[in-house]
Amino acid sequence: MKSIRICVTLFILVAASSAAEAQNKVYTWTDAKGKLHITDEPPPVDASVKDVVEDSSVTPTEAKQRREQRQQRDEARRDEKHRSDLEDSIRRAREADEQAQEAIRRADEQTQQALEYRKRFGNTPSRREQFKYKIRAEEEKAEAARAEAQKAIDKARAASEQARAAAGQPQTEKP
Repeated sequence: MKSIRICVTLFILVAASSAAEAQNKVYTWTDAKGKLHITDEPPPVDASVKDVVEDSSVTPTEAKQRREQRQQRDEARRDEKHRSDLEDSIRRAREADEQAQEAIRRADEQTQQALEYRKRFGNTPSRREQFKYKIRAEEEKAEAARAEAQKAIDKARAASEQARAAAGQPQTEKP
């Protein structure tokens, strides 16, 4: 009976020590769906490891090095976010500029069409009177196209100013 107790006690001690050794590392990782996991088991190969915390008995110099590394990683993340935000604002400014140029082109075409319509149907007073509603409708279309182009120009200017402001911000922001 004593030998069974000793064997069971040894088995429990071995199991506890292996469990304690397994607890020396805590993994923080994100899966493919973006869900954050905190486990004592290593993450799968396709996971994005965020952090691995090991034995808590660290020397002050190791703790200082880890803090510095963490600060460097945080700074690199802030720099990357700033670059990403800057690229996004530049992309939005370019898209707004292209849209403004397209709106200006459409407004010019509509204005030209209205002028040609007036020239074609308004060359005499009687024809002007006969086609006045159609001439007015073409001129209103041209005016609407010019107003749309002006809105697109204003939007492009605002996007350009946002891009300039994003480029002028300091690269590292203090939390």
